[in-house]
Formats: sequence, C-alpha cells, structure tokens
Amino acid sequence: MSTSTVIVHGATGTQGAAIVRGLLSAGHRVRGIVRTTPALLPPDAEPIEADLLEPGSLAAAYEGADAVVVQLPLIFTDLAVQQAEAMLAGLRKAGVERVVLNTGSVMPPVPVGVPFVDARVLLSTELSRGVEAATVVAPARQYMENLVASWSAPLVRAGELAYPLPRELPVPWVALDDLGSTVADLITATTPPPLRIVAGPQALTGDEVAAELGAVLGRPVRWNSISPNSYREMLAPHLGAEAAEGIAGVYTPPPPGAPTPPEPDPSVLEIGATTLRDWAARQDWQTGR
Repeated sequence: MSTSTVIVHGATGTQGAAIVRGLLSAGHRVRGIVRTTPALLPPDAEPIEADLLEPGSLAAAYEGADAVVVQLPLIFTDLAVQQAEAMLAGLRKAGVERVVLNTGSVMPPVPVGVPFVDARVLLSTELSRGVEAATVVAPARQYMENLVASWSAPLVRAGELAYPLPRELPVPWVALDDLGSTVADLITATTPPPLRIVAGPQALTGDEVAAELGAVLGRPVRWNSISPNSYREMLAPHLGAEAAEGIAGVYTPPPPGAPTPPEPDPSVLEIGATTLRDWAARQDWQTGR
C-alpha cells in the first residue's frame, strides 16, 4: 500500500472528520485545514491554517501534498462562490496533481442561482481543467449521521423521526465511514474516476428507517414527514438561522422547469458496507453522536 500526504479541508467537521479517519486508517499522512478548533483533529493528523479566500495562502498550505480533499464550509452567501474560486486558483498555483471534491450532498448538473449549490457546481466542473486527476464524490442520498444529529436524536429517543422526505420514498442512506473509506481508496487509485456516487447497501422507506432505529433502541419509533420549513425550525437553534435556512432550501422541491440531478449511472456507484441497523447500534443516542 502506498502512503500519500493528503490535505483535508474542513477536517474537523462531521464529514471531514470521517474522511480523516478513513485516510488515517488507510495509512496516509493527513494535514487538516482548520480554522478554530485544531484540538478536534486526531493526534495523528497535523493541523494547518489557510485563508479560504486567498489563493496564495491556500497554495502554501497545499505545498508538498500528494492530494487535496476539497470541501466547502456551510456558507449560503456569495462568499461560497468566492471560496470556490480561490480554491481553484490555489490548486493550480500549487500544481496539485490529485484532488477529491466532496460535494456533501446531491448536486444538480448546472448552477441554479443558489450560492451554496453553485459554488460546488463550479468546483465540480472546473477541477478537471487544472488538475491532472480530479474526482467528484457525492452521496446518492442522505447521510445516516443526520438521524443522530443534536436536532434529531432527542426526538428519536422520544419515539419520533422527523425528516423532510416522503414516507414512501426508498432512500439508500449512507454512513460517513463509507464516505471516508471511498475517499481513501480514490487517493491511491491508479486511474481515479471523474465521479463516484456513494450509496448505502439498503434503500429504505421512512417507516423502514424508523423500524430499524426502533429495533436498536428497544422502543417504537415512528416516521414523521415534515416540511422543509419545519426542518429549518428544528435546525436553527443548533446551526444558526442562515445555515438552517440554507439546508432546508436543499430539501425544497425545485420550481417547475428547474434542472434536477439525473439518476446516477450504475458504473459510478460505490455501495457502502454499513447497514442502518449496524450504524445505529454504534451511535450514542443520549448525546447525539
């Protein structure tokens, strides 16, 4: 197994931390770009600082790296697009040869006029023009970790799983550990693909998700399909008004005529190994993590 030095943006975030774990488990050296809490990095990872709006600062942070894992913060203003542009310039300035972009959510094929989405679309379309090997990684649907987040876990413990998805929709929920192992594999892939979609091993309806959680918790759990606006109200006390509104917007149905993400080609799918029940059994439902 070859060992690479990998820079990880957002290394202390929920998704970034899972990627760091996957890279360290695979034997890679990790340098995590952090802003305020380097203590949250595992001791085997090195914290580094960079200004996400300054290409020169980013290029300096990328120096000596074999690969960079790009992730944008949860920013829902035009600042997100500015950060994406700075990252592209920094990668080109540093001559980084291998990049993995984790979009964090399902993305449309073209900009839609929402900075949070458009910044990620910009990165996904422009990376290949300045990087020798670039792969975009995205989930097929939602991450399991949303179910145990601080805004959700107390309700689940009380017997209710409130989520802004239709009860009857089969969803291949993805565990973040499977995202981390997928990214780790891409870092050393001989011919990394331009796109990898990570899906869970099961497509479960809302009632089936609730039943799996109930089996682990030892008490009935019922699914409650809520509106994006209700989800915003759930998120706001934990993430702030701006982030809550932006995330809820992702769940808002697009207007008529708006482009929607196509169904992924089976050839780009990576099916994770973690079932919802196995994942749920490893969570601390009392503390919400």
